[in-house]
Amino acid sequence: MEDISSNSHIPTESETIAVKRAARVAEKIARSRLRFTPAWWSKTPLEVLLVTILFVVNLYLLSPALGTEAAKTSFSGPVIPLLANILKFFGVPFAYAIQHVVVLFFAFFPVSLYFFIRKIGGRKLAAFLAILFASLPVSPFAFSRIISAFFGEDSPHIASLTLIPLALLTQIQFLREGKFINLFFASLFVALVALTSPFGFFVLVAFATVTTFSEMLLGTGRLKIFRFLVIILVAAGLSSFWYNPHFGLALIMGPVGEEVRETVARLIPISFFIVPILAAFGFLLFDRRPELQPFFLASFYTIGFAIIVSVGGGFFPSHPSRYLSEFGISLAFLGGITLTRFMDFLKFNDKVKALKLDKPIFVNGFMGGLALALILAVVMGKSRVELSKREVLGLWTDVNRGEIWLQREQFRGVPAYYGYSITGMTIISLGLLGVTTNIRGKNNSA
Repeated sequence: MEDISSNSHIPTESETIAVKRAARVAEKIARSRLRFTPAWWSKTPLEVLLVTILFVVNLYLLSPALGTEAAKTSFSGPVIPLLANILKFFGVPFAYAIQHVVVLFFAFFPVSLYFFIRKIGGRKLAAFLAILFASLPVSPFAFSRIISAFFGEDSPHIASLTLIPLALLTQIQFLREGKFINLFFASLFVALVALTSPFGFFVLVAFATVTTFSEMLLGTGRLKIFRFLVIILVAAGLSSFWYNPHFGLALIMGPVGEEVRETVARLIPISFFIVPILAAFGFLLFDRRPELQPFFLASFYTIGFAIIVSVGGGFFPSHPSRYLSEFGISLAFLGGITLTRFMDFLKFNDKVKALKLDKPIFVNGFMGGLALALILAVVMGKSRVELSKREVLGLWTDVNRGEIWLQREQFRGVPAYYGYSITGMTIISLGLLGVTTNIRGKNNSA
């Protein structure tokens, strides 16, 4: 009698369905990129030069803010006051140091957004166009962020927007690849966002949820949900020295979290109708299609924040929603992706006969002219940053502590030490995990 067990085959790790599916997805991504010939400007030295130029252009746009006092605002997280105090140590008055820190965060935002879009899209042109749109000194693009940061009282929130693309970039790397180094940086950037602005953390969660959903459509959904929750858990541990559990619960349930709770309450009735439609739309059009992930993210970010803006204030500059800056960023992302794909359609589709000129020359010339026009628009928009018209309420002498900071002082003693211990244990656990991962890597390579 034949032994059945002798003919049974147990698949190895490299033969599992999940691994084969991941390989097919990676092959699709590679095939989708083979049709595009890298542009001459996309080589690393010129790419770095162009991104540096955009950083300088944004810095020039905000040059009227340099040498002025920061608008009176309050801080709930320690990151900006800490950086300002470092500048203060070198003799810069605190009010001016705050202004310099916010200006640098603002100027670095296009750089972080560029690397995020390039990571998830693989198209440098789309990323370049997106940061040009995001830098335009009109609402809801850069001008809405300028108003909030330098004329209003929301500079910590606007500063946190620079860190959010980096948090999303490292999040995607950990969702796709795992690895300790990706977990460390993803959790670190999420914690830095929370320590810069609690409101920025709420915005990051909205972005990150859509990003996780897009990754689930590419396969191994349960694993990626688990990894996303691990990032949030580790980030919470790293920031517990500031937002200890008692304090965090008080933030959610207390008066400080009232604005977020009101926005969520307004979104709940709409979500019963919108979320199922968007989820079905996402599965039907984007399931197992990694080449469409950039368009998915751009469109869903834009739709999501358009809904949030509509229930949370409005689109008009006279009564802007606090989420208008996020809507502008999402719209710039969508504009860069859509315009790039349209130009690719004109360039590579043989059915398009309307262009009698050489299509590659026409498309490249049009895109170059558009980029130059957008850069000139940003440079010429410097006149809109007239801080002399703003009222400065006295000279800063110390950190203007926000409501959250003041409320935190009510949780001294045991709750504070509890938060310190959680952060300490998180750091120790990360250290042990890093050492273990390093040892395993050396043993596998041996």
